[in-house]
Amino acid sequence: DQLGKIGEVRVDGYPLLEDLRPHLTPNQRDQFDQRAVTGMYYGESLLGIPASQDCLSLLYNKAIFDAQGLDYPDGTWTTDDLLSAAENLTYGDVKGLALPVKVAYWWFPFQEGFGGHLFDESGNPTLDSNGSAAAVDWLFDLEKEHDVVATGTQIESMKSQFITSKAAMIVDGPWNWATYESSRLNIGQSLLPIVEQSGLRSSPLVTYKGWSVTKQSTQKVASTDLALWLSSPSVQRDFALDTYTMPTSIELYTDPQITGNDVISGFLAQAQVGTPAPTTRGMALVYGPLGTAFEQVYTDSSTSQQALGGANTELINLLAESQQAEPSQLVEGYRTISISFNDESGYDLYRISFDGDEHSTYPNNADCFNIGSQWNCNLTGMTPGKMHNILVIGEGLNGTSASTTLLTMNMSSEVQDEIPPPADTSPILFAVGSIVFSLIALLSFLRWRDARAGKTRSKLAHFYVAPALVALAVLTFYPVLYGIWLSFTNADQTHLGEQTWVGLANFVEVFTESGFIRVTLFTLIWTVVNVTAHIGLGLLLAILLNNKHVRGRVAYRTILLLPWAIPSYISVLVWRGMLEPAGLVNDILGTDLNFLADPTGAKALVIMVNIWLGVPFMMMSLSGALQSLPQEMYEAAELDGISSWRQFRHLTLPNLKSAMVPLSLLGFIWTFNMFNVIYLMTDGGPNLYFGEPGSTDILITYVYDIAFRDGAYGVAAAWSVVIFLMLLGFSVVYMKQTNATEAVA
Repeated sequence: DQLGKIGEVRVDGYPLLEDLRPHLTPNQRDQFDQRAVTGMYYGESLLGIPASQDCLSLLYNKAIFDAQGLDYPDGTWTTDDLLSAAENLTYGDVKGLALPVKVAYWWFPFQEGFGGHLFDESGNPTLDSNGSAAAVDWLFDLEKEHDVVATGTQIESMKSQFITSKAAMIVDGPWNWATYESSRLNIGQSLLPIVEQSGLRSSPLVTYKGWSVTKQSTQKVASTDLALWLSSPSVQRDFALDTYTMPTSIELYTDPQITGNDVISGFLAQAQVGTPAPTTRGMALVYGPLGTAFEQVYTDSSTSQQALGGANTELINLLAESQQAEPSQLVEGYRTISISFNDESGYDLYRISFDGDEHSTYPNNADCFNIGSQWNCNLTGMTPGKMHNILVIGEGLNGTSASTTLLTMNMSSEVQDEIPPPADTSPILFAVGSIVFSLIALLSFLRWRDARAGKTRSKLAHFYVAPALVALAVLTFYPVLYGIWLSFTNADQTHLGEQTWVGLANFVEVFTESGFIRVTLFTLIWTVVNVTAHIGLGLLLAILLNNKHVRGRVAYRTILLLPWAIPSYISVLVWRGMLEPAGLVNDILGTDLNFLADPTGAKALVIMVNIWLGVPFMMMSLSGALQSLPQEMYEAAELDGISSWRQFRHLTLPNLKSAMVPLSLLGFIWTFNMFNVIYLMTDGGPNLYFGEPGSTDILITYVYDIAFRDGAYGVAAAWSVVIFLMLLGFSVVYMKQTNATEAVA
């Protein structure tokens, strides 16, 4: 379902992947399920050779069903049967069903079952089509009304619930079957239910995986042969039996080893009633608008019909605004031989073979046409420069089984492949060379000036410092300058290497962005609150642990340092797990609250976690500064009867300025660009506004979405320049206001 994104990528005008149409013979294509082959197309380009397919189905824990005396699910079940069984299987801490109700991929089957569709026959979005809203309501009611799905279930927690027998049923795919089996669960599989209201079966989205060849490859023939072998029936059979991967080879659909495997055959049966994932640009973009719509419904901010209507409008706008790459053109004649022959008899079937292997048949799949008795055929899958023996046989004439050799000849394809030229690195070399040359010139000038001033004691000082300065300049100045240049271009995933100058257009888009003020304000709140807490709590702990009367100060410092010593991504993921409805915090409170689903709560929690991560560093830095202060100063103050508070105000704080000013400045810059906490805890969500930043997005996380999810590199670069200017402006003003340079000196 991501070919719509990959298919639009262009590098210096060339597509990322090779169009495999000339590389395969018609018979090679026909050995696969035609739905799988269609799933490898983007537009008219065949971008992969089918290897496997995936879809969701209903899995169940037989032990829990047996314990409650209930019959196992089967293909006759309706949604009412599913709900009834889930209610009967919900008891104690066990839920009847596990699935992430807010994830679009799990909504797709029920949308189809309720009569809705993602797109119409012309490919236009129909997210709010008849039955789609009813599917959302039914799905959310499983959690919010019937309580048969645990509150806030996500993909990982869903798996955990099923593995630990805390869920009797789960909607999942074959990719996790081995995990469940290794957990010693006795599980079964059944088709997703028939929707009671419509009489239609829930139809999961069927996605296909395949092997692709890069356009830049110089060994496309060998690569295609390897891909065909990796997708051959024997290899697909081994993969299927070892990993429960559903094959796409038609031959394996009737293979005794496959049909005799209940798991694989069961999922194949589910795939046959599934809906092939569209390979369109719209399919690649659909998850963002749907995610926002589901958040709106989940938080009761909108009705399902209104939310899906908004999602549909947003998707239409995204498609209208997205850049469309020019369709890639085939190299005419590459891996193709054109043949002609005469036949006045009019055979029922024409069988074409090459080098003893069947190539195609007409009228089944051969690319042939005739003008009178003159027949012309284009044979793909030929090897350039190799002489092929081609044979054409006519079969079946006037109801007989007669056959005649119509053509035998040796021919070769001499058209060579078109390889994209190597990337032009001259601008990079020029930029890096200019930076290096400028630094050398600067250091030479400084060396000359020192010599003229009589400073000759360290003649090699500039030489020693040069490598570090050059490395720093190349690794810092070049990316910054390149990013600034990129911000004035229309660079995106369809123009890699071909971007053109657009002036201030990207900056206009940034400042007119509907969520600009909101995300900027939260970024400032996030930064100010965090830095204030880091400095304040860090200083408080540093002072407490600097008191000689506190026993075990080393142990306390070590314990308090752990949040900073442990890699932040691990700590953040632990916090996320603890804050889930089934996490430690809810266990302690005896609740099942979804803390991160509420925008205000999510903002407070990400700030709290970042404070927890940042305080230890400030504590240790300020502890060192405190220990460097002269104790005689405090002894004299005590003799004069100065209170502890006045000592802190008039002695400690002024003398800590040289440490606190740079620490607070660096803390502001670090926190302003702190990516990990928000990305790993909330991914910027909850997302309640179409086409805008999420509730917990800060500038840096939103820029990430623009660059790597939307592929708008020029706009993302403009955002980055704005962030850079914000930080630069703050740093200059802050240093002037606090006399930071004097404090450091």
